[in-house]
Amino acid sequence: MVDDDRENVEFLSNFLTQDGHTIQIASDPDAALHRLRAWKPHLVLFDVDPSKTRSLDVVSKMRTLMQDEYTAIILISAHMSLDEVVKGLDVGADDYLTRPFRPQDFLSRVRSMLRLKEIQDSLKRANHRIEELTSADDLTGLMNMRAAYRRGEEEIVRSRRFRKPVSSILVNLDGFSAVNQALGFMAGSRVLQQVALRIKQCLRSIDLVARVGADEFFVLLSETDLASAEFIAERVRDAIQSVPFKDEKQSIKITATIGVAGLTHDQNNQRMTDLLHFTAEALRSAKANGTNRIEVYSFT
Repeated sequence: MVDDDRENVEFLSNFLTQDGHTIQIASDPDAALHRLRAWKPHLVLFDVDPSKTRSLDVVSKMRTLMQDEYTAIILISAHMSLDEVVKGLDVGADDYLTRPFRPQDFLSRVRSMLRLKEIQDSLKRANHRIEELTSADDLTGLMNMRAAYRRGEEEIVRSRRFRKPVSSILVNLDGFSAVNQALGFMAGSRVLQQVALRIKQCLRSIDLVARVGADEFFVLLSETDLASAEFIAERVRDAIQSVPFKDEKQSIKITATIGVAGLTHDQNNQRMTDLLHFTAEALRSAKANGTNRIEVYSFT
């Protein structure tokens, strides 16, 4: 509740407390913004004085602060004109009450806005779940190519800002189609799941790994130069080829060929498309020279 009138605060707090709500009070807009950051309330009751030019500007600032976590806002005033009400709604308020009002009407509006908050939270959770489902590869649980591309673009921008390198590796399983042909697609699927797990075990928690083809895996290495990326690629290659994969009663020997590439922070014109291209070129060159090997892309 944002109000500098003690009588108003006591009057409304009484009804809200009886209705089961927990309240914090700010006497001025600056204190309100501070409480908003610290407490993250479900609802803000903002007593507005139209004669003070900052009043509605504060509503806009509140909405900006709460863009990641929805909070409902009700404006309360005894002197707001229709134009001022419309402006308040335009800058981010959800509802308004004009004094004097009946306590029953007040509690009804509060409950309505809290239901709105619950709906917004439910939508956010549903959207997050949808994003998770559409960003994941069904077989391995890794990211798919679309999600990896989006995250990669973000990471390249971040690496430039902090003047850090970013590298990537592209893993291709050698002769994997023969596994499907000889043992069936179910066996091949189980091998891919185990490969995904072994790759993840070679990486840090901040690294990104995605399945980008039937038997190809893309890894984005944050704050990693080419030499370190090549070292990680060797760990991945060894993890895949060192121990046969188990499928029911048989062991399946798999090797991988890997391309490595990277960008430095001063390559301002390069984007995720370029990094993918460089890594694919390194893999293509490695494949042309054999299997179960690593090649690093060279700009020279």
